[in-house]
Amino acid sequence: MGILIRTWKTTVIPEGATVLRQTAHWTAKGKKRTAKMTPDGRVRIQSTTWTAQFRDENGKVCRISTKTSNRSVAEKILARYESEVDRIKAGLTSRQEMHTAKIRQTGLSDVLDQYKTKMIAAGCTRKHLTGTLQKLSTILNDCGIELLSQLERGRFERWIAGEIQRKTRSARTINSYLSAVKSFTVYAVESNLLSADPVKSIRKLNEQVDRRKVRRALTEDEVRKLLDTAAAGIYRKKFYADERHLIYRLMLGTGLRSTELSLLTPAQFDFVHNRLRISAAKTKNRKDDILPVRPALVLSVKEWIEKNGIQPAERIFRYNAASIRRSLYADLKRAGIARETPDGRSVDVHALRRTFGTMLAKAGVPLTTVQRLMRHSTPELTAKLYIDVEPIDMLQAVSKLPDF
Repeated sequence: MGILIRTWKTTVIPEGATVLRQTAHWTAKGKKRTAKMTPDGRVRIQSTTWTAQFRDENGKVCRISTKTSNRSVAEKILARYESEVDRIKAGLTSRQEMHTAKIRQTGLSDVLDQYKTKMIAAGCTRKHLTGTLQKLSTILNDCGIELLSQLERGRFERWIAGEIQRKTRSARTINSYLSAVKSFTVYAVESNLLSADPVKSIRKLNEQVDRRKVRRALTEDEVRKLLDTAAAGIYRKKFYADERHLIYRLMLGTGLRSTELSLLTPAQFDFVHNRLRISAAKTKNRKDDILPVRPALVLSVKEWIEKNGIQPAERIFRYNAASIRRSLYADLKRAGIARETPDGRSVDVHALRRTFGTMLAKAGVPLTTVQRLMRHSTPELTAKLYIDVEPIDMLQAVSKLPDF
């Protein structure tokens, strides 16, 4: 038979307390308080909340705080604990099953906070952290999921099916939401919040059959037109022509992503050996790397830095994602380069990176070398998404075959 008790604890002497004959006297919330002193100079105070004391299914004495000072409420809590022990002894359930059932009724807000802390501790960037949590919040809300017990495969499959039917999101975007969910459920399993991963068997969609945006590489003639237009001296809200011209050259000559380029500082350049150091904090793959840069391009960067008095730790360029995008589109228009071809392929800022990979491939650079220069995880990714092979190139390739 269980009982309710009030436990004792020791704490520091309250501020303003007086000690007389080993008893502390003080006032708290308008009431006078007293407590006996301990040999180590602390005070011994009885808890105001009830603690349930009972024996578990193994005969072990357990003490669990009811977190309430109301005795009738505490008695009900104690009765529930004893009922659980009786059910376990009767073989109707197990302690682990009961623990799992309680956890599954946990609200997702607390679990998401724990997941956020885990991501921060793992070194995730603010951009990745924000994007992942936003995707999680959106899909969980769309699926009507508020508890861990509601994380079911069927709910997510219905969401995916609805997105496909309505064509509100591309396959690639749907996959990004699914990836966010999969990462979260893996964490829940590893943290013993879930006994099994409910979305593990859901396969990602084939992005190739539903690509909303297909980039293309610029031709050599288009590259010349773009650079000539940028160098023509047109100003765009303090975004100077020579700055745009240098930015385009760097993107085309290094394959840097727009964000990586915007964070460049003079300290990252080795002007003696013509190298560029990319720190892990500024890259997409979170890895340090050193890239070779053509001497003429390095010299242009050095001249720009000296001309504008840019300090080693300052950013070299002033642009942001919106300003470079607007300027590129304006320069493409002035150069007579179509932003989108009749077959739906388009040119944007990231297409300059694709142009970098394509020009390397056309120059006969081995695929593995192109992969390393573009800092991809696999050669397949480089070949699949970042190299254009035009029909004329394939015709020239097969023309090299012997006659037979």
